[in-house]
Amino acid sequence: MIARLTVLAAAAGFAFAAPASPLPTAISADPPINLAHPASGAGVQFLSKGERVNAQLYLPAGAGPHPAVILLHGLPGNEQNLDLARAMQRAGWAVVTFHYRGSWGSGGTFTLEGGCDDVDSLLADIGSANGAAKWHIDPKRMVIMGHSYGGYVAACATERHPSLLATALIAPWDPSADVARFAAIPADRVAVEAPKIFDDVDGRLTGADAASLMTAIRDHGFTLSLAAAAPSLARRPLLIATATRDDPDDQAIALLAALSHKAHAELVNRRFDTDHGFNDQRIALETYVLDWLASLPEAPAAKP
Repeated sequence: MIARLTVLAAAAGFAFAAPASPLPTAISADPPINLAHPASGAGVQFLSKGERVNAQLYLPAGAGPHPAVILLHGLPGNEQNLDLARAMQRAGWAVVTFHYRGSWGSGGTFTLEGGCDDVDSLLADIGSANGAAKWHIDPKRMVIMGHSYGGYVAACATERHPSLLATALIAPWDPSADVARFAAIPADRVAVEAPKIFDDVDGRLTGADAASLMTAIRDHGFTLSLAAAAPSLARRPLLIATATRDDPDDQAIALLAALSHKAHAELVNRRFDTDHGFNDQRIALETYVLDWLASLPEAPAAKP
């Protein structure tokens, strides 16, 4: 029966992956319940440039303070990678995910540069006098992780905050890679062509839409270079995950080239046979990320 199903599936266009290594426990099983300090989730807020930013905090079981992952979503944030957030929570990491200013109800106006400033404000809040009681996070054990636009923001944060322990970039967007392509579009065609490229943006951001984002990249996208962060990224553990069926601007091409010229013994890089959202490789992505997190010296102790 298995052989027959394999033949039928192959005829239908499905590809079977090779047997995978054992799944991390955090993917295959729930952790023990801790009645004194149970795992929890809470909606929280912090201020960035005077505006309220909406965040979600996932805490693992235990008294804390916990090592943490700051998980940054893409543009505009339809995909939030919350399956990954929950897996990391089960593995003993606190996880913070938030909506940039001007997105999904957070105050202010969205700009491409604004995400980097929002991370600055979040880290300042976590490390503040009241941060321990609010976040239950160890500010000396924080990892920054981002998908798509969030990957660009994570790289930017790595440049600004040497205290961050490690960085993970998942299909990271390089806005500077789009400058030439967008500049070739006549100005009177931007309003028509932009929604075709940023096809899930309109109506989801405050103060920005597909046309304004394309114009911003045409005008100053060269200042939003993923590869510019290579010197900072090369100084700490770095995970990169890219996808074969993704656009070139999300494949870290210039960044990987820049990193190849630097001594970096702690780079983990994998190219997945999938699309930008890793839609048919979610468990593989979770396994890749969890195995890497577990290898960090500051990782939480493995549960029996």
